[in-house]
Amino acid sequence: MGNFRERISLVEYGSSKNLTKEISKKLGVDKSNVDLLLNNAGKRIASLLNLSENPIINGENGYRAIKFAGLVRLSPSLELEVAPKFLGLDETDSTWREDFFYLSFLSSHGQLLAFEKLSSSGGVSRGLPTLVAHALVCMYDEVKRRPLRTYRKVYSEDFFLDGEPEPIDLIFPSSEGFKQEVIRFDRVNEWNSNILAATNILLPQVQDPGVMGRLLRLRSDLSPQRNFSHVSRKKVPPRHRSWNSIHALSVDILNGLGLHYNQGLASAPGYVISTWRVWEDLVTIAVRLGFGAHFVSSQKQFLLGRRERLDSYSKTKISVYPDCIIESNGKRPRVIVDAKYKGHIEKRRLRIDESDIYEALAFSRASKCGKVVLIYPAAPCEDQIITGRCTVFERINIDDIEVIGVQVEVRCISKEGGLNQFALNLCEGISSIIG
Repeated sequence: MGNFRERISLVEYGSSKNLTKEISKKLGVDKSNVDLLLNNAGKRIASLLNLSENPIINGENGYRAIKFAGLVRLSPSLELEVAPKFLGLDETDSTWREDFFYLSFLSSHGQLLAFEKLSSSGGVSRGLPTLVAHALVCMYDEVKRRPLRTYRKVYSEDFFLDGEPEPIDLIFPSSEGFKQEVIRFDRVNEWNSNILAATNILLPQVQDPGVMGRLLRLRSDLSPQRNFSHVSRKKVPPRHRSWNSIHALSVDILNGLGLHYNQGLASAPGYVISTWRVWEDLVTIAVRLGFGAHFVSSQKQFLLGRRERLDSYSKTKISVYPDCIIESNGKRPRVIVDAKYKGHIEKRRLRIDESDIYEALAFSRASKCGKVVLIYPAAPCEDQIITGRCTVFERINIDDIEVIGVQVEVRCISKEGGLNQFALNLCEGISSIIG
């Protein structure tokens, strides 16, 4: 069991909070050391997520967090927790934490959803461990016909010569046989060891008998393995690059990123994500699930214009890349769907920023599509939670172009069937909005 740690919490883009006194009391250090602790943590996060500024800001009224969410270790006994702005921070209900890690895994490993279908049986548990386990076994089924085998040296004793014995051992063999060095080509290696270890972690947490049976078969295929003292992050050999995804997921499982989120028992030094990227990935995944991948093009390039430099007489293209283009199915018109995160909830007002309007107009003109739906995460409120519920908060009409601002409820997406409900409600909402 890990060492117990206390936790302090903030909400991304939320109100400033005086953390200095609280941390000083918990750690027994003065204000300057607290400021240094938080500043260094912010720098580490900025470096990890490639942010241009420190995301932990010290203002007149205290500290606030921007542009990230997650869990950061400040000291061996203290953690800083930052909740995404669209999930909020509920001290009495930890569901938001499950939602957060659910979304984090979907964003980090888009292949987790490659095997999720909207028609999935309602009786099948779709908790996070089951989802991850299901993805792991499906990935394995795709690559198992090309086993990840490598060469290794093995020292053995046998009267049957299979390797290179020392000359002296031929004259004076041991009771077990000749000592010899053998080169084997098999599955015993550090990458398969990681996958097997991740499988063993998942097995006790999976309740679905079907998924559990497939995990047991995976374990049988890869056993036995040597016990390595640490989790290997070495790249999979190029000839086995098809195993990259399953190995990357296994490493995350071994690092405890998301399967458990209990206070004080986080096994990794920290786990942070860029929230806008998670939101963009979620919207793209949900639109593909709801409308069907064959109707949706994501990040498709459209030519907006050309740039000409008069000093060098060079010409370059100006292109735009909307998140999703949903093609018409005969009943529903063609529409652009673009995920928006910044400039909305944190400003405490329901309006589309001018910069988002200009970008939407560029998307519309380049793609020759007259309707643009901007999807924002809904701020947590006291209303009944309906995952995926869409609410229009603004419509902007410029000539024949309509830009529609929509906020979407995200909470409880980690519950059983939550992702399906989010995708269906989002797509039904978009269809009804654009008429």
